[in-house]
Amino acid sequence: MNRWCVGGMLLVCWVAGWVQAEPLEQGEARFLKARLVPAPQSVTLTDGPRVLLNGALRVSIACVTNGEAAVTETRRVFKEWFGHTPKIGLRHADADGLPQKPDAYRIEASGRTLLIEAADSGGVRNALRTLRQLAEPLRGTREVAEYAIPATRIEDAPVMAFRGFHLCWFPENTPVQMERFIRLAAYYKMNYVVIEPWGMFVSGRKPGLAWPEGTMTRKALRHLVKVADSLGVTLIPQFNALGHASGARMSCHKHAVLDLNPELQPLFEPLGWSWCLSNPETIRVIDECVTDLHEAFGRPPFFHAGCDEADDMGTCPACRRTDYPARVRDHLTHLRDLLAARGCRMMIWHDMLLRSGDPRWKGFYANGKEGAERLLEGLPRDIIICDWYYGAPNKEGTWPTLRYFKEKGFGVLACPWENAEGYRGLGKAVVSEGLEGMLSTTWHHLYGRDMMGIYFRAAHAMWGTRPNGGHEYLVFAHHLRQIGWDVPVRTYEDTGTYHTQLPEKTASPH
Repeated sequence: MNRWCVGGMLLVCWVAGWVQAEPLEQGEARFLKARLVPAPQSVTLTDGPRVLLNGALRVSIACVTNGEAAVTETRRVFKEWFGHTPKIGLRHADADGLPQKPDAYRIEASGRTLLIEAADSGGVRNALRTLRQLAEPLRGTREVAEYAIPATRIEDAPVMAFRGFHLCWFPENTPVQMERFIRLAAYYKMNYVVIEPWGMFVSGRKPGLAWPEGTMTRKALRHLVKVADSLGVTLIPQFNALGHASGARMSCHKHAVLDLNPELQPLFEPLGWSWCLSNPETIRVIDECVTDLHEAFGRPPFFHAGCDEADDMGTCPACRRTDYPARVRDHLTHLRDLLAARGCRMMIWHDMLLRSGDPRWKGFYANGKEGAERLLEGLPRDIIICDWYYGAPNKEGTWPTLRYFKEKGFGVLACPWENAEGYRGLGKAVVSEGLEGMLSTTWHHLYGRDMMGIYFRAAHAMWGTRPNGGHEYLVFAHHLRQIGWDVPVRTYEDTGTYHTQLPEKTASPH
């Protein structure tokens, strides 16, 4: 029997079972839906025999593109997550009847059949993640024997293409912890992760530019890139090419370079926060750091060059006596050209491109100096502007900075942090303004209850839905454990949302 016939029979069997089913009891349905993060666009759960995710299950996959790869992925994931390998077939269906948006999917499960329809292998991967969140192990045994889900119909699609998560790698973070962060972003159906090394990247070519015994080594990055690739996630490196050159948070008063290597002072402005762009040695150092990082990340299609909050930029005698906006423009254009030659598109933060005190940006972040408009006008338009805003929408519910950069011809990402209304408002703005997507920031709050809030809000904003609600902290803890099984974690410190249970002994920075 060919695969078309097998798929058709599965679909007929599923429809026959679905028509006779009754809705699942309301309380049970609410409990199950609360576990789905992000909440799908449409979920219908019915009462009756549960669908066992075992070897007797017949799985039919219909995919617009990459169908064979999706079948291979499904076989592997079922074995790893559910302990069984079902019978999996590829159903050739009319593409017009399948989900069309990248990463979109449809699930139909009843009896001993499971149908997954998707636009691509990314959609199938997202369907499998939803199944895992929905699945429960059968009771009555000491150890897990089988998982099951109720009869289910789910249709789902993201509302934005670029769904990014920005991570900071502090000295207090372990490589295993960073892997958990990446895996959880993928589990919540994000497809890009930016990693900013806070003085942690060990390049090998530039000693003294990172904290001693840094854990962000090439070996560690090769592993993380491999993990991310298997999850359908692209890792994007960041290097702060203007401000934040200390490689440490301002409030900590540390400097990853100058605290231990004072001989390197000429590379920085006199107060050490920004790079000195009038020094040709600085440009050479930045170029080498950027290319080293891009290479260590496997030459991805994007690179984040930072450039925010450069409070002391242009303060050395040489920089003060130059056309500084033109110097910054030339520096960023040079970096853009360097990356473009490597097949890579540059991203930067927005705030130094908006003049401080301009009434147009009241209530938003504008840290630029005189000449900020001229600097912006001179930049190549293929640079992506990462517009960060951490509060709730203004009274008018408008986002003038997003529209400004879009109208100037740049690609734009909206970048919220923790505020729930900010996430929802920016998510709607991405869609209404036709922006490229969202890059959720996390900074030094990716632990404890803050960690759950950031992940939940980011995931739902990117998929245009709201949480179903109920047992949020337990749901997040459950998902975090599942991710830990995938790593797998081996130490006490790499579990949960804190290194320890006693706050005064927690190593995570705040």
